[in-house]
This record gives sequence, C-alpha cells and structure tokens, in this order.
Amino acid sequence: MHELPLVFFTVLAQAAAGAYLILILSQPANGMDERRLSVGILVSMALLSVGMLVGMFHLGVPIRAFNLLAGVGRSPMSNEILLGGAFAGFGILVGLAGLFNKGTAAQRKALRWVTVIFAIAFVATIPKVYQLSTVAAWNTPHTTIQMLASVFITGGALAAVLGAFRHGAAVSIAAVFVTLALRFDYITFVTGVEPILAAEQSALWVTQAVTLLIGGALAFFALMKQKSAPPLLLSACGLVIVGELVGRVSFYNLWAITM
Repeated sequence: MHELPLVFFTVLAQAAAGAYLILILSQPANGMDERRLSVGILVSMALLSVGMLVGMFHLGVPIRAFNLLAGVGRSPMSNEILLGGAFAGFGILVGLAGLFNKGTAAQRKALRWVTVIFAIAFVATIPKVYQLSTVAAWNTPHTTIQMLASVFITGGALAAVLGAFRHGAAVSIAAVFVTLALRFDYITFVTGVEPILAAEQSALWVTQAVTLLIGGALAFFALMKQKSAPPLLLSACGLVIVGELVGRVSFYNLWAITM
C-alpha cells in the first residue's frame, strides 16, 4: 500500500499531539511534577518524530519534504509539514527545558503554552489536506471529525500511560464513544458515494470498531479501579492505536478521483 507511510504519520502524529495537549492541560488538576511531565512530553515527541520520519518515505525521496515548504500559506500539505516541524521542535525544547530545569519557571510555562498553540494548529491542519471535493468519500465533515477524534482517542490513551491517568483515560473513552456513535452515518455516506470501495472496507471497519471497543473498555476498567493500572492502560493504548491505524488504512483505501 503506497499510502502506508501516511497511515503511520497521521495516526502517530495525532497521538503525540493529543498526548501533549492533555498532559499540559490536565497538569494543574492532577498535580503531576515537572520532571514526570517533561518525560511524558519527550516520549510524545519521540513518537511524533518516528511518525514524521516514516511519513517522509511517502515522497519516495525523503528530502523532497523540504520542497513542499514552498507552498506554505496556500497549500494545506505545506502548512502541515511546517506546523508539524514547529510543534516537534518546540515540544522537544519544552521537554528538555523541564527535564534539566533550564530557564525560569515562568519561561518554561510560557514555552509550554506557545507549543500548545502549535499543537492545535498542527492537528487542525491535517484534515484540510484530505477535505477534497475531487475525492467523494473524503468530501464530508466525517473526515474532519474522524481525524480530530483520533487525536483524543490515541492521545488520551497515551497521556494516561504517561501520567495523566484519569484525564487521559476519560478523554480517550469519550472520543471512542463519539467515533462509534457516528460510525453508521459515516458508513452510510461512504456506501452511497463509493459502494464498491466501501464494501471492500467492511473487514477493516469491523476490526477497527472491535479494537476501539476493547481498548475503551480496558481504559474504563482502569478508571473504575480508581488508580493507575499500567497493564490495563498499556493494553488500552496499544489497542486504540492499532484500531486507528486499521481505520486509517480503510480511509486511504477509499481514495478515488471523481470524474
């Protein structure tokens, strides 16, 4: 599958961005110390870096990614690359500054919030790359909804593993519920515009739904235990990421130019 690098890039990047946002936004409430927060941020940035490196192979020659920056401001893909790189760079800086106690507390806090802006801008740009009128199965609000839901499904589960236990798990569970609640309407739409391609995705859709359900259930059980349960959280995180990878494969399989 030619789009496989993009499958890993989008899902891993969204997971990293979601985890970063939840770690930062929940920190005042959960009281996570700065060292643990910084480690969590750096793990998220490592995942983002892996996703971006894999994504470059979609271009054939990875160095071509820099050529795409010529379209910044008018090309969603160029904006995606620029904002992704900015988010990664600032995120790594935030993690290292917190880990090694560089700068004042106020400066580190300001840097964290600047990076929040880059994270939000980055995840908001990704769906714009695929909201194409020429691809009937993608030309729907469901494309944006699914991409944004993935940020919180995978990012919430990852954040729960990295320390934001209750907030991360709750966000992931809620996002899984939203995604599955809209699934029938989405499949109905895709079947209406691309019936043959839609029929070919049935097994992938079922696999995605099952893995998300099990992952969400494990996260719920962890919440009910009222304490961090690493085996449950790790399993839930792995399952929802696999589920989103499978779902993203089905998404790219729906690519067909409308004549």
